[in-house]
Amino acid sequence: MAESESGGVINGLGKTVSQLEKVVSASLRPLPTETGDGSYVKESNSTGIVRDLGRMDLSDVKTIVELTKNAATGEPLNDKHYIMERLIQLTSALPSNSRVGKELTNAFLNQLWKDLEHPPVSYLGREYSYREADGSGNNVLWPHIGAAGSHYARSVRPKTLQSPALPDPETLFDSLLVRKDFKEHPNKISSILFYIASIIIHDLFQTDRNDATISLTSSYLDLSPLYGNNQDEQNLVRTFKDGKLKPDCFSTKRVLGFPPGIGVILIMFNRFHNYVVEQLASINEGGRFTKPDESDTKAYARYDNDLFQTGRLVTCGLYVNIILKDYVRTILNVNRTDSLWSLDPRAEMKDGLLGEAAAQATGNQVSAEFNLVYRWHSCISQRDEKWTEDLYKDMFPGRDPSSVSLQEFVRGLGKWEADLPEQPEDRPFAGLQRKPDGSFDDDSLVKIFEDSVEDCAGAFGASNVPTIFKSIEALGIKQARSWNLATLNEFRNYFNLTPYKTFEEINPDPVISDQLKRLYDHPDHVEIYPGVIVEDTKEAVVPGSGLCTNFTISRAILSDAVALVRGDRFYTVDFTPRHLTNWAFSEIEPKDSVDQGQVFYKLVLRAFPNHFKGNSIYAHFPLVIPSENKKILTKLGFAEKYSWDKPGLTPPPEFINSHSACMSILSDQETFKVTWGSKIEFLMHRGKQPFGRDFMLSGDRPPNSASRKMMGAALYRKRWENEVRSFYEDITLKLLHRNSYKIAGINQVDIVRDVANPAQVNFCANVFSLPLKTESNPRGIFTESELYQIMAVVFTSIFYDADPANSFELNQAAREVTQQLGQLAMANVELVNNTGFIANLVSSLHRHDVLSEYGVHMIQRLLGSGLPAEEIVWTHILPTAGGMVANQAQLFSQCLDYYLSEEGSVHLPDIKRLAKVDTPETDELLLR
Repeated sequence: MAESESGGVINGLGKTVSQLEKVVSASLRPLPTETGDGSYVKESNSTGIVRDLGRMDLSDVKTIVELTKNAATGEPLNDKHYIMERLIQLTSALPSNSRVGKELTNAFLNQLWKDLEHPPVSYLGREYSYREADGSGNNVLWPHIGAAGSHYARSVRPKTLQSPALPDPETLFDSLLVRKDFKEHPNKISSILFYIASIIIHDLFQTDRNDATISLTSSYLDLSPLYGNNQDEQNLVRTFKDGKLKPDCFSTKRVLGFPPGIGVILIMFNRFHNYVVEQLASINEGGRFTKPDESDTKAYARYDNDLFQTGRLVTCGLYVNIILKDYVRTILNVNRTDSLWSLDPRAEMKDGLLGEAAAQATGNQVSAEFNLVYRWHSCISQRDEKWTEDLYKDMFPGRDPSSVSLQEFVRGLGKWEADLPEQPEDRPFAGLQRKPDGSFDDDSLVKIFEDSVEDCAGAFGASNVPTIFKSIEALGIKQARSWNLATLNEFRNYFNLTPYKTFEEINPDPVISDQLKRLYDHPDHVEIYPGVIVEDTKEAVVPGSGLCTNFTISRAILSDAVALVRGDRFYTVDFTPRHLTNWAFSEIEPKDSVDQGQVFYKLVLRAFPNHFKGNSIYAHFPLVIPSENKKILTKLGFAEKYSWDKPGLTPPPEFINSHSACMSILSDQETFKVTWGSKIEFLMHRGKQPFGRDFMLSGDRPPNSASRKMMGAALYRKRWENEVRSFYEDITLKLLHRNSYKIAGINQVDIVRDVANPAQVNFCANVFSLPLKTESNPRGIFTESELYQIMAVVFTSIFYDADPANSFELNQAAREVTQQLGQLAMANVELVNNTGFIANLVSSLHRHDVLSEYGVHMIQRLLGSGLPAEEIVWTHILPTAGGMVANQAQLFSQCLDYYLSEEGSVHLPDIKRLAKVDTPETDELLLR
């Protein structure tokens, strides 16, 4: 009997036996007595795991193992393994009453449900593409959550019975808060960090004077101090031309009552916005910003608004990156390490064994408690304390500001703000005068920024709030009481922090703890404010604690940061290259290779491109004073990467557009000096050895002329033109055959990437015996693409380093690859120098036949000059190689572009005809 037939018989017997079992069972069961209608009660009879396992084979077990592994790790499933289909096979093969089958089916359904958002949080449509001026619509389904004019939320339920006789606010200030002696920040944080904090605070909180339960600004990090809290305010800062803001303006009036460094940072964001919209219009990615005729008012208004709103998204994107990558990194003291870690709430999360993924794009509503958490007046520096005293003296002439009553103070502030002009461009700022174009003098703004970077902030903690802030603090205490908020201990309980049992736990300073005891009787009665700012402060921990703030605040602000960013649709699901454009997304994106991901330099160098070197410490690490940064970066081994010079004006380059002017400049070596020397030396230097200084393009000194003669003699040998021509003819044909392909039956080739670039790379590698990996030299180090990238970044670093914001990244990358390539080239030159026979053998592995006079022979000719091998490599070979590859590929591409254009294509028939005639005369014609 065949195997298939025997299997069928066995299955048939099995079914018969099963049916007999059911018949016997039915005959033996008792009469039904449990129901009134004479029916039997159906019993649930789920199978157990042991029985279910008996129905599974090895492939089913493998399926369960793979699914379990995926659930634990969150790694993507490879659908080429048919996991879903195998799961369906497994569950469908189990009995309908299988417990395992039901669990697997439910898990499958759960996964399918979670695959999609319910409800969706990101939508198509112009009305959802941009931030509203008042912050509404961030959550599409709950559009009013977090909008300006909303009521403050309450985070913590107040359950403690309140004392009917709370301490006098001014007494609280005098006993717990007043600064007796200035205490500088223990981590030497600069005032710039707290200026950023001030912008964040006033971005999120602006209590309505008529109803203290309402905030007049949105609950999102949308740079409302720059752009305004509503449409009317936003309109005042817009030019309504090409998407731009009015030059050096910002919306809020309140910042004019703060130290001018805060206003300077807002002006820097203003300039960044205007730079962004210029680039968006210039690039016009995908035709998205095609400029219509201004006579078409409707189309032009749409064009202007698209530019403005996209520019705002991009500028806010840089703002939030500064907060997460610079501000929070410094707060957590990660800036004192070389770690790339950051607390970024935008991370893509999946449910896993450690819990469910946090929701995103839910919207946000700021709470009254956090309005109090961010009152950081103790951190005001001595310089800014003096500035505030002078402001209040002007505000209350002839009066001692400390003697002004609360009512007078409120009236005085209101009058001061009301007297400010409505138009932002008419408001006074730091005593500066606007230029005819509406902007301020760069030198003055840079000086304010520089002084602020060097200004060490104050420390958190009790007894460190300047006396001049007495009225402000007293008003804050009264406002907090009007909100009927939870106590300090209740606020701590909310974050699962241990409540204080003694006043000494709140603050171990015997004076402060004693004052608290006299004022509040019991730790449970201490108010959230001023409780959160009189607590003991954290010590510095590297990494972990850098802000050294009060204990409760240090925990609360991290939760708030996550809520603010992860809850914002425009920083999560809609923070994409599609919304911002590819260029803009890349422009604001953190780079691990620069400052461990910090991005403040992007803002500084875009705002003041002519005042800061690309590697200025003032631009890259402004949140800590320079002297402390010197210690930090020296310890990390990075100090030499940065310039420690103060900012200063470097005149921008002038463009020369006429042939006669170019010739005049090139022939006047006394007036016009070569400017590339420092760049070449930076790339080539080894320790204290200034290699590259004598290279022919590094200057106009006699050693530079000698370099030119030496390299010319080594390169231009007898019949060199024939060798070079033969090489390029050969390599071009090889590259065309290798890299051509057909699409829809038509021959295609990427002529630049796959022919022009690798042709120059092959030529350079053969001339200088560089370690190129090819089919004929599989033991080489760098592929054609890799070596081209190396040469291109070196060339760009030396000759096209014109963008200050990208200069640091470019130069550091160029130096790194130059040093790598140089060490390999050095090994080869030393081999040639020391072992001629072996060198020739090595050369033969990758020497192109038609360049027989180059490679090893080229190196031998250079060594014949008597210069040391190191000098040959670092001063002559590498700079020459770096200057030829990208440049020659560029020239080839430009020529090809011209001859394929309408103007140049008329020459193509003659070029084709001459190319087929192999004579010296036709070659001369083609070259000329």
